[in-house]
Amino acid sequence: KDSKEVSSILSYCNEEKIGIVPQAGNTGVVGSGTSINDEIIVSLRHLDNIESFDDINGILTCGSGCILQKLQDAMSQKNHLVPIDLGSKGSCMIGGNISTNAGGSYYFRFGSIHANIIGLEVVLADGTILDLMSVNRKDNTGYDLKHLFVGAEGTLGIITKVAISCPRLPIAKNAAFLACDTFKAVERTLSLAKQELGETLAAFEFMDREVLDIVGKEKNIPVKGNQGDEGFDNYRFCILVETLGSNNEHDKEK
Repeated sequence: KDSKEVSSILSYCNEEKIGIVPQAGNTGVVGSGTSINDEIIVSLRHLDNIESFDDINGILTCGSGCILQKLQDAMSQKNHLVPIDLGSKGSCMIGGNISTNAGGSYYFRFGSIHANIIGLEVVLADGTILDLMSVNRKDNTGYDLKHLFVGAEGTLGIITKVAISCPRLPIAKNAAFLACDTFKAVERTLSLAKQELGETLAAFEFMDREVLDIVGKEKNIPVKGNQGDEGFDNYRFCILVETLGSNNEHDKEK
């Protein structure tokens, strides 16, 4: 339930040379949260406390076991957003997102987790609790050790607490679903989107024909044309473009 409990477990396992596997939401598809022999699984699901939110500086402090959707909902109520959005947000945890350096659809607008992480609390293999929870955005003193744990997948330590930057919730949100017949056309569309949409461009995701066919077997795709129609069936790629801005009329005009 807290870093001290995690510390005591890791300290004991280190002394007894017992392997451990940190586990967050267990939504990854590479098996990194799965025990393969007789390792102990350390689940972080009880580290789910939202500790505080600084609405002046937009900094959220919470436990690493918080479900991403829970954080998004909490920040939405405070007119802010979490700069990470994944399909597995209903079950993945922020600690796992950081440990795997998850990208998500807002990567284009807000950058990687490295760009948004402010502080971390980490328990090292020997049980040492490493406090890197400074929430000073302009802290340029010494080594910036927290970034070593982003994408490390628990190999260097277990993340127990997080401070993350949460930008203001945009007033305007628009999306378009487009079709392209070649990958060159996709690249051209991206170039035009960057040029014409500028600072409002938030997401640019493309799917090829194979992906659309697989999704279409499980979900209804509203824009998918009927067989033989001059619709999306006749295109090789589809693109989802999303904008976030402060003026809806201005964004729609763009």
